[in-house]
Amino acid sequence: MLLFTARWPLPFDSYLIRYPEGSNIPPHTDPVQQGRHYRLNVILKAPKSGGEFVCKNPIYASRRIKLFRPDACEHSVTLVEGGSRYVLSIGWVLGKGNEPRRQALNGPS
Repeated sequence: MLLFTARWPLPFDSYLIRYPEGSNIPPHTDPVQQGRHYRLNVILKAPKSGGEFVCKNPIYASRRIKLFRPDACEHSVTLVEGGSRYVLSIGWVLGKGNEPRRQALNGPS
């Protein structure tokens, strides 16, 4: 379920995702047309077993928090067993036209 999205000042989306028992997500990437796609997943409720997030090179991963680049890192979710899995997922794209400007001491670079 899409919760909120915006295009400015930083394009992002936020979802509440329910993975019912018996579901899984096969390995995939989420390409973007330009820029770098980031996603922060917060596991609100884990099933009794399964439903594990799999990503070879996450930026940060703990039991409940997963920060990764879905455009650059193949990711998946194992078979959910023993209840549902609920995730708050927030994604954004940094790239040409929407990155914060960095300024040197002597002015813009």
